[in-house]
Amino acid sequence: MRQVVLVLGLLLAVLGCRAVEVKRPRGVSLSNRSFYEENKPFTCLDGSRTIPYDRVNDDYCDCADGTDEPGTAACSNGKFHCTNPGYKPMYIPSSRVNDGICDCCDTTDEYNSGAHCQNTCREMGRKEREELEKKAEMAREGMLLKQKFIEEARKGREEKQVRLQELAEKRQSVQTQVDALRAEKEAAEQPEKEAKDAHKKAWEERREAETAAMEKKRSQEVFTQLDQDGDGKLSASELLDHSELDSDGDGSLSDKEAQDLLGGSSTVDVSSFQESVWPQIKEKFKLESDTPPAPPIEEGTESHPEIPPEEDEEDDVEEGDEEDDDDDSDDYHRPPPSKSQVEDQEMPPYDETTQALIDAAEAARNQYEEAEKSLREIDDTMR
Repeated sequence: MRQVVLVLGLLLAVLGCRAVEVKRPRGVSLSNRSFYEENKPFTCLDGSRTIPYDRVNDDYCDCADGTDEPGTAACSNGKFHCTNPGYKPMYIPSSRVNDGICDCCDTTDEYNSGAHCQNTCREMGRKEREELEKKAEMAREGMLLKQKFIEEARKGREEKQVRLQELAEKRQSVQTQVDALRAEKEAAEQPEKEAKDAHKKAWEERREAETAAMEKKRSQEVFTQLDQDGDGKLSASELLDHSELDSDGDGSLSDKEAQDLLGGSSTVDVSSFQESVWPQIKEKFKLESDTPPAPPIEEGTESHPEIPPEEDEEDDVEEGDEEDDDDDSDDYHRPPPSKSQVEDQEMPPYDETTQALIDAAEAARNQYEEAEKSLREIDDTMR
């Protein structure tokens, strides 16, 4: 900031100073004054030739680079230097000297044209200085604003560092808590898992036992039904009525197919039936009780049901008893649940001891998850 002010101040001072007149040929800048020494031959600035000094600005172009005629329009490639005291010096093409148009604010380019030029250098210099002062003020304000932003950024960094330090300390504390709760959770989950596994294993064993018992009971019922002569042995001929056991798809069960089902034996007892025959036919076999016959329709009766007459309560009770007997009979003939039905049964509720272990493990998990959530939130804040 200080350097900017000093540079602008020096520039304003230079522009504001009154130019000191140094004797030199017209149109020559101060920087080139040393090449034009009076009463000494002049050498063209490109070094192409040397001419007497009195031929400088004689309105005749002697040098190829036009440097012998800086103050006239003789050379098309010459350059005229406007001193412009009070403003900025500048170069114009020599061809514009004495052309009737004022190019230099100090009017030196129209010294012999008769043009009425006014010296506007001081006014232009004043405006230039005002612009420079405005720029200097803007630069100063910008520098102050920059310093303000730098200070705010510094404070922000310091506050962030303090906040990060606090979060780091808090994170360490929460991390310790998470580690402790993780250990508690794992300690609570181990007996929970063992108790749940034991409960599930006992239930599966019970379910498998029930399934096996049902299978054995059903196979016994099927054997009893198939053993038409009741001799305790099942023969191939006793299977022939069950076309659903057909294996070749012709719609009937042949003697050979029936004997193949019996493992090639002529007869099998109940034990062999349950072991080797029943597994082959249980998916196809149908008990007679599985498909109850449709009630016969008497001739002359209408298809719609008759409205039963009203009966006394005593009759209702008796009929209810008879219905109960019928239900018992239906239960006897109704096929037992299939294996899939047994497997679809839901696992029974846990006992109190197992449920207490589950509740304790769940509480430990919830505490651990809450602490871990707090740790993640701290990590997100620190990013």
